[in-house]
Amino acid sequence: MKDLPLKLKAFLAILYVFTLLTLIFLYDSKMFMHFQFSYIKIVFFGILLAVAESFRISYKEMAISTGLAVLIASVILFGPLATSIIIVLGFTLRIRNIEGKYQHVLNIPIYQTLYNYCVQIIPVIYSGLAYYKLGGTFDTENLWNKFFLIIIFSIICLLINTFLISILFSILNNKNPLYFFMGNVKLSLLNSLVMTPFGIGLAYMFSEYKYGGVLLIIFPIVLVRYTFYLYLESKNQYIQTVDTLMHAMEARDKYTEGHSRRVSEISTMIAKQLKYDDLKTERIRIASLLHDVGKIGIDDGILNKPGRLTKEEYETIKSHPEIGYNILKDIKNLEDILPIIRNHHERYDGKGYPDGKMPDELSLDVFIVQLADTIDAMVTDRPYRKALTESEVIREITTYSGTQFHPKVVEAYLSILEKRKKAV
Repeated sequence: MKDLPLKLKAFLAILYVFTLLTLIFLYDSKMFMHFQFSYIKIVFFGILLAVAESFRISYKEMAISTGLAVLIASVILFGPLATSIIIVLGFTLRIRNIEGKYQHVLNIPIYQTLYNYCVQIIPVIYSGLAYYKLGGTFDTENLWNKFFLIIIFSIICLLINTFLISILFSILNNKNPLYFFMGNVKLSLLNSLVMTPFGIGLAYMFSEYKYGGVLLIIFPIVLVRYTFYLYLESKNQYIQTVDTLMHAMEARDKYTEGHSRRVSEISTMIAKQLKYDDLKTERIRIASLLHDVGKIGIDDGILNKPGRLTKEEYETIKSHPEIGYNILKDIKNLEDILPIIRNHHERYDGKGYPDGKMPDELSLDVFIVQLADTIDAMVTDRPYRKALTESEVIREITTYSGTQFHPKVVEAYLSILEKRKKAV
């Protein structure tokens, strides 16, 4: 732990102490009333949690796990204190396969194991406290009548868990915790809503039919886990496809290297300024990354020519939107971005290429990528001119708003610059 950044050490120390003090302070509260349970039951649910966590599905900075169902059932059956013991047991026994290497408690640092305990115990305790304050009880009596309260418990639990994990990633990546939190909260809420009924079902089956009842509920839980796996696997393949095409572009065109990523960043900012939802913003981001993919089909001599292009060479370059469209049209999951790829050089006045379409024939998405593409071209040094200053860029896009650019998109970008100035 001595090699960790100071900020991370401080965060881990605070988290450890806070968890310990929480357990001590709340031990004698009514929420932690002593349940009549056997150690065999605790060990059984600890092993059940270990199995669930061993087969969790990782995606981006977060993970989807059927372990939430086990935690919900444990809290209902035994209360938060006993569930904390189950968490320690489960996370001690779990074994994960990370890139072909098995990780377990014996080959990972102790500080990481303690962190895993804390980011599970804290959410269970405080969501359990909220559940209790709202009138919930820790037993299986009238179980389905408490369904709404248990939903609240699971949502609060995952929100706290997601936030604690987001703080860790913000320290490691030097970014705002909200960046990671907002990027993963929807996935967490989906996991919460899906797993809550299974957690209730698991508690009910165990209270009515003991260990045999658990086996009956395991199959649908495993089925849901497999469905999540297939969904996230398709997402990962989608991302890998985009990355492969990105690398292919950058290998061909020196200018494109870095350009597409910068266009993606600008486009994403504009989309958010225009109040695009996450799904639409993601579509804009992917389209921006691939907007110049058609340049793969352009001759190297033209693509990397140091000086100005001849008229014939320029006409060849102008074919790259259609080439890009043809490259991507048969790739699964990229259908939504095809109109953006084909039309990102169209203009608001209808004088663009390749089809000379008018704005009412195009989506706003096209004009977002079009403006972002132009802005990055203007602020980048080219063989025949120096990069423009920010004031020159503002003058250019303002002058051509309503002719080359969509006025609404220009307005959104100018608002972003204004906010940036105020923040400095």
